[in-house]
Amino acid sequence: MKRYESYENILTSGKYFNKGVKALDSPDIGHVVRETPDKIIVFGGKAERYDIPVSEIQQTGANVLVGLSFKDIVEKYKVNRENPLPSSRTDPWTSASGRIDLGTYEKEYPRSLFNKGVRANNEDHVGYIMKETNDKIIVFGDRGYRYDIPKSHIIAVGRNVILDIDYPEIFKYEVDRNAPLPTGESVSQLINEAYPDDYHGPTDNESKSEKYVYPKDKK
Repeated sequence: MKRYESYENILTSGKYFNKGVKALDSPDIGHVVRETPDKIIVFGGKAERYDIPVSEIQQTGANVLVGLSFKDIVEKYKVNRENPLPSSRTDPWTSASGRIDLGTYEKEYPRSLFNKGVRANNEDHVGYIMKETNDKIIVFGDRGYRYDIPKSHIIAVGRNVILDIDYPEIFKYEVDRNAPLPTGESVSQLINEAYPDDYHGPTDNESKSEKYVYPKDKK
């Protein structure tokens, strides 16, 4: 029996977000952590990331089946995990280097930790911030891990967020990726964090041949 079985059947508002991804010859290459109008961003194990065009998706149900072998996916769509995740929101921190403490950062740039990379105290990569609340950051990492980490563990902020803890202590904050958010909202709300105003598709009744609209035309 899987852990957190009570959350297994939770549906998300996006067509692909948070679903497991399969190749033609591999039953598990990762999970969708971000969907855009034309691609899915998949985190696998060992810091693997694949930015796969929606046009390569063969079937969608409980999982997403990509119509390629795992070797072809790696050769064509593997990208550096450190690349920024796509979003219509921009990071106000423009410096390639430098860090400040969280209190100073939040006074200058309130509620803007979204999409930043998260690193442990020893600089190990933990994941990316999918949402922040008043006192926590929701982080998605590799192998389908999700961590709801108190902001009290943040010691510095720049292009990345630095924690004052390392593994295995970070696992204290692991939760099922389908569990409700600390705010009580469904995890499906995370899809609105990346594209709060612009992204309006795809939905389950759309076919591959239909054109995605981004941003949504305003009358």
